[in-house]
Amino acid sequence: MGSLEGYHGRSIGMACSKGVTRARGFLAGLENILLYIAVFCILALGAIILASVVLRELGYSGVSDEVVIVGELMIGALILPLAYVAADRGFIAVEVFTNRFGPRVQISLNILSAVVGLCAVAPIAYAAYISMVDAIDSGSYFFGLLELPKWPGRIAFFIGYGLFFIRLIDLAIFETLVLCGVIRPHSAEQAEE
Repeated sequence: MGSLEGYHGRSIGMACSKGVTRARGFLAGLENILLYIAVFCILALGAIILASVVLRELGYSGVSDEVVIVGELMIGALILPLAYVAADRGFIAVEVFTNRFGPRVQISLNILSAVVGLCAVAPIAYAAYISMVDAIDSGSYFFGLLELPKWPGRIAFFIGYGLFFIRLIDLAIFETLVLCGVIRPHSAEQAEE
């Protein structure tokens, strides 16, 4: 993920406190944990699908409630690493025109993308919260042989989108500080030394 001192090739200047650096480091640590959980979900998905195919080939009925299990694991595989991808600026982007702009315009576009992302993610995160609370309060479960509860998937969905929302706020603030000159780009500091 990068060091706690720098982020996206920029280092935090003296104006920013150590608390901000620690908070960003803590957020990066949470993102790494969720990334590892997503990797585990992908491995579990492969194992469940493989087991189901092998069992069906041998004449058995397959894994019980495999559709539900695969659906819940997909939530972990797809939603949990969203904040990590946002922090790494790993989303698919069309850079045909943006790479031709100067650094200040690129930073402004990064701020715009974070703000638009916040507008899109806020209602999803709120709906995820409502769904999570409802699943926990009602104790609902999926119909099937195993009667798996719904709350683990709802909690994972909310955690993924909640952390994604927090990371977008962080990116918007961080890029604004870079644009205002509070945080200097890393390459400018190396040129001065």
